[in-house]
Amino acid sequence: MAKQLSIIKDLLRNRLRLCEFAVTNMCTAQCQFCSIWKQKDKIRVDTEKALQTISHLATLGVRFITLTGGEPLLHPDFDKLVERCTQEDIISAVLAADSRLFTERRLDALERSKADLVCISVDSHEERIAYESRKIPDTLARTRRAVEELSRRKIKTMASTLICDFNYNALRELFQSCVDMGFDFITVNYPEFSQSPVYTLGGDAITLSKEHLIDRLMEVMELKKEFPQIVNPVNSLENIISYLEDETPEFPCLGGYRVFFIDWFFQAYPCMHLGRSMGDVLELKLSDFKKEPCNQCNMSWYRDFSVYFQGLKSIRPLLSGLQFVFSDVL
Repeated sequence: MAKQLSIIKDLLRNRLRLCEFAVTNMCTAQCQFCSIWKQKDKIRVDTEKALQTISHLATLGVRFITLTGGEPLLHPDFDKLVERCTQEDIISAVLAADSRLFTERRLDALERSKADLVCISVDSHEERIAYESRKIPDTLARTRRAVEELSRRKIKTMASTLICDFNYNALRELFQSCVDMGFDFITVNYPEFSQSPVYTLGGDAITLSKEHLIDRLMEVMELKKEFPQIVNPVNSLENIISYLEDETPEFPCLGGYRVFFIDWFFQAYPCMHLGRSMGDVLELKLSDFKKEPCNQCNMSWYRDFSVYFQGLKSIRPLLSGLQFVFSDVL
């Protein structure tokens, strides 16, 4: 209930925010649509500064943090970061690409630190294709076991899927596989190339044409009726389609205002896509968050959450989002 009250308080004070915090570029996967794993200098955030950062973010109205990477589970103190989120009444999500990392020790640490949500990447319902995507052997079987263990520990799970060249014609099968594995939720990511100097996204696996991507987003909207586990707001899916059709979207992105990104150098950015830094995160003040609506990309995490903070037209998606948080995650 403390997290719920904090969300309501910061929402009423008009300063509720969400951020992604990349705590390391270390990674054991070799994804076709990301080259972070190729970076030679391996970096992980200093634990003490990271703990200070989370506490500082709470004073800025941040009530939802996704710990990402690389692989956040490779940070030796990931559980301390999750625990600090819990202490600051912040909803925590941990994003993992490699289910091999869910050892008994790490699972127990996630339970002790009271992680709210664990997101695991799932690319295909076929083992062969899933392996080619990230070069992780037996990834579907390992993911199923991880979801079972997390569920046994009362930790909610979300399948993180990406529309890409090797699954765009089998989305129903992909979502059904996620449900069969026991995931509580499914999120759909939209393919994107990044301008970020550190968070390098792109590759041969996301060369879908605009027309193909629009068709798939329309399919996802239909599949939401069949799979209520899909959390992407319809308003956001429609918004991305408008963007891809070179129209003016109803909901511009609020990256750098309501949602933002922190890299493993503790630099804050409006999002993972843009290369313009907002400065060191510990020096951020409330006045640094400027409302500068943007339509330069279709990055899902930032576009999806942005639909919740745009006045009266956001009432319907906001009510739906709050229902998700209050009824299921906490």
